[in-house]
Amino acid sequence: MSTNILPFQKKLRLALLSFIISGALIYASQNYNLNEKAQRFLVKFLNVPQQFISQVLTEYREFENQKIAELEEEILNLKNQIYENELEIKSLENSRPFNDFNFVINKNAETYINSFDQMNFTCCNKHRIYINNPNNLTDGMFAVSQGNFVIGKTKTISADEMEVRLLSDPSEYISIKTTNGFFCIAKGTGKGRLISCLNESKAVSYSYGDTFFTTGFDGIYPPGLIVGRLENISSSQINIFQQNLEIELFFDPYQSINKKVILHE
Repeated sequence: MSTNILPFQKKLRLALLSFIISGALIYASQNYNLNEKAQRFLVKFLNVPQQFISQVLTEYREFENQKIAELEEEILNLKNQIYENELEIKSLENSRPFNDFNFVINKNAETYINSFDQMNFTCCNKHRIYINNPNNLTDGMFAVSQGNFVIGKTKTISADEMEVRLLSDPSEYISIKTTNGFFCIAKGTGKGRLISCLNESKAVSYSYGDTFFTTGFDGIYPPGLIVGRLENISSSQINIFQQNLEIELFFDPYQSINKKVILHE
């Protein structure tokens, strides 16, 4: 940084000195009635410090713009680091009671989220994000997670990009369970960050705030990924002896752009 500041300080002092000399020469020209030739020479001489001052101001603006760009990049990196640290903390908080949370994923690839289809997410029950294709895959269906938090699975694949259908999409299903051993098949509701399932095991209790994990039974999602938390319990409209469970997903697509995710191959 010193190599950039010191030359600028010297230039500023020289510009100030040139300004003082220019003022003195203008004063002398007005008071001593210099002839036309001398005045032309004086005008040319005064153009030199003017150009010098203009150059100094231009370099200063460039210097400021460069520093602003560096600060913005540093702030963005810090925000991403804070976001990832918060994910790790949230993961530890929710996986602590899960004794089986020791799975090892041998094949996975890190990639980034390109975009989020916000318009269809809010209006048309089409819940999608798009990620980079890290290994130039051409076909197959792969689970996608953000750290230990499940996102959804790939739908269509191109050379550069993969379309990922979120769990909240009404055409999505996933096998999940709680730490108490309650199992169910959850379905996307078409509402933002919500999935639902029916009580299929009256022998096992559950309560508000319970965390749900993937079972791995569907053959797509690895077991032990964190899905969401039980937010609402209501009676089923089809069968009065059943209850409908609404689970809020941890993954938030509104905060996902340019964030790192894992493709489970």
